[in-house]
Amino acid sequence: MSEYTTTSGQNAAMAEGARRPTAYAMVGNILMPISRALPQRLLGVWAHPDDEAYLSAGLMARVVAAGGSVTVLTATRGEKGTDDPDRYDQPEFAAERERELRASLAELGVHDVRFIGLRDGECDLADPYAAIDAIHDVIESVDPDTIVTFGPDGITNHPDHRAISRWTTEAWRRHGRGELLYATMTHEYVAEHQELHDRLGVFDDFGGRGPSSVARWCVELECSLGEDELDRKRAALAAHATQTAPLAALMGEETYREWWRDETFRAPTAAEIAACPLPVWMEADLSGSGRELVEAVS
Repeated sequence: MSEYTTTSGQNAAMAEGARRPTAYAMVGNILMPISRALPQRLLGVWAHPDDEAYLSAGLMARVVAAGGSVTVLTATRGEKGTDDPDRYDQPEFAAERERELRASLAELGVHDVRFIGLRDGECDLADPYAAIDAIHDVIESVDPDTIVTFGPDGITNHPDHRAISRWTTEAWRRHGRGELLYATMTHEYVAEHQELHDRLGVFDDFGGRGPSSVARWCVELECSLGEDELDRKRAALAAHATQTAPLAALMGEETYREWWRDETFRAPTAAEIAACPLPVWMEADLSGSGRELVEAVS
């Protein structure tokens, strides 16, 4: 991490949309909050439309407000994100999800939206070498100083999320520059919302083990959103109406609005990075076939 200063008085003096994120460090036996520089070129790599809004809307808005650039790369168009049999896995619904994504990001001032073009719910079945190559090409194009994506657990253990984590980690490793951060939850967050998560079955895919979480001192970057920032994030989530409106109605507006006020990210461990590289012979055999997968949209 770089450009640290103490937080006392500094954030209050900055425009709310351009606040520096917080990190944590142990000073002796005391856990101290410190502020860190915002990314100047942020790349988010996600599986489905709305992943980016829940996990990083506040961060994206801060980067834009501070004059930085944000690119969002989404693997799928979320065409299976409905229980309606007439819309499930249909091109029209995929197009609707894409429109929602663009509208959501526009609320945050983000307009560089790209797609890998994979099928929803089938990322773990896709050619990983082509997908890694596609992500790597976007990283080379954007040259981000910070990349945010899922950790190996995918937050919810969704197979698409876990695949994106593996592929992005490998693509970042090949690029050899910039910082990779995994969206995460703290132990405190999980404990605070446990009753809500249990009632809604948010983490049922973990098979009763519960979600992964980290100690506060592991947080490399945290955006704790002020009221204006939270209003902006709520507007971004509202744009994903096919996904968020039913859940907000079920949870209640006040609870839903506060649910992801804090966005937290951690650095990958050495073991997580080491688990992703491909064998040398596979790297040499990559043909670049993934390049045509990315549908860059200006």
